[in-house]
Amino acid sequence: MKRELDYLVKIEGNEALLDRFIEAIFNNTCLIADDYPSPYVLESGERFYNGTVIDYFFQTTPFSEERYTAFFEKLRALSGFNSYYYTLGEKLKKLISTVFPQVSYKDSSLKVDTKQEPLPLTQEQDEILRFLCYLAIGHIKYDASYATITANKYFNLAKRLGSKRVDELYQYGAGTIANDILVFQDKQVDCIANDVTATIRIKVQDDTEQTYRKVLTYINKLLKDDFPKSYAIEFEGPNLKDLKVDNLPECGQRYLFATAVQYEALHPLMIEYINTVMRKWEWYTNVDEEVCTMPSTFAVMALGLWDRRYFNLLINYYHIVDGDHQYVHQNYTLPFLQKYGIDAESIKVYIQGVLSMQEQPHEGAYTAYFASTEVLKLLLDSKEHFATYYFSAEDLEDFEDSGNEVEEMAEYCWENVMYTTFGLADNYPALTQDWSTEAITLFKQLTETTE
Repeated sequence: MKRELDYLVKIEGNEALLDRFIEAIFNNTCLIADDYPSPYVLESGERFYNGTVIDYFFQTTPFSEERYTAFFEKLRALSGFNSYYYTLGEKLKKLISTVFPQVSYKDSSLKVDTKQEPLPLTQEQDEILRFLCYLAIGHIKYDASYATITANKYFNLAKRLGSKRVDELYQYGAGTIANDILVFQDKQVDCIANDVTATIRIKVQDDTEQTYRKVLTYINKLLKDDFPKSYAIEFEGPNLKDLKVDNLPECGQRYLFATAVQYEALHPLMIEYINTVMRKWEWYTNVDEEVCTMPSTFAVMALGLWDRRYFNLLINYYHIVDGDHQYVHQNYTLPFLQKYGIDAESIKVYIQGVLSMQEQPHEGAYTAYFASTEVLKLLLDSKEHFATYYFSAEDLEDFEDSGNEVEEMAEYCWENVMYTTFGLADNYPALTQDWSTEAITLFKQLTETTE
């Protein structure tokens, strides 16, 4: 049986009501429903599918860059960029194909006939391409990190059709962030950012606490504004420190936070930065795609190796990081063990780190930190209380939604911990041959599966 919709979807016969929706959007009185597919709602209760509202706006509103930008900024504030970007993209591509004779639309794609000589842009054509750039910027700022591919396609199309807007954006940015937030300069510091290229360029003249305080304050203020969530930091300065972690990607932010962490008075600013930028599925864009690195990574690593009071910061990072794609933090495990060893606190950080990626490779150097009876007892305690210690409320909810038993998931995760720590099971006899009787007994308990 076909489900009866509790919202309207057709334009025909509903034009007057749709006019009210358009007016309500501009007047900030339109609402959005909580239930799928989140239709727009008038204060008087009428509900309309948002894609139809956009269709009607395109049908009835003569194109004006100012008017269209204002409308979609209202929609972004109301329901978010992801609620309309696909519909807007399709409508805009069709509009471009009707206004530019050398462009054809088929199967959601535009094709430019290069045989036709490009003509000077009319005002309407220029404004449409500027609006296409506006949509591209939306993908950079508000969409997933991979949506920069779509943004670059739009930019390339605009340039091919003769728009100068793209070059302006690459040079000056979108113009929506105040200049005193984008730029900071004095005798010690030179900072400038571009919200279209998602690049922050910083050069410092010395390595004093005052200088790094200025840099961190600038970055935090910028990244709390309308700046892309995936971005690059290009950083230059004298006497740069490095994190004592091998195989990290070369990038400015690595040296910035390794140097800033030397000043404990700056740690609150580093934590502020971490809390501002740490988002799953966002990445530093000046790091190779094969070495995905979530923003905040180097600041977290720096603080985590500075003092154990930042253990909870590490654990939170491990909970958030996208372990399906990022593995660069596996290089952090050995330096962490070398710094802290294993005790009742550090073992929880170690295990959360193992769980934060699909499979952390075993290194022989790990095993020495787990060979004492005291540490084996800590491991056994973790095994016996695994779900309580290591599964978050979100984890438990995900298990329930996917039909996985908590005990089964705990056992599966424990196998990963054992592999990372001790290697393959075939090597266990050789590994433990010189251990004490008590240690071997504890180790056997670690390897026993739950009946």
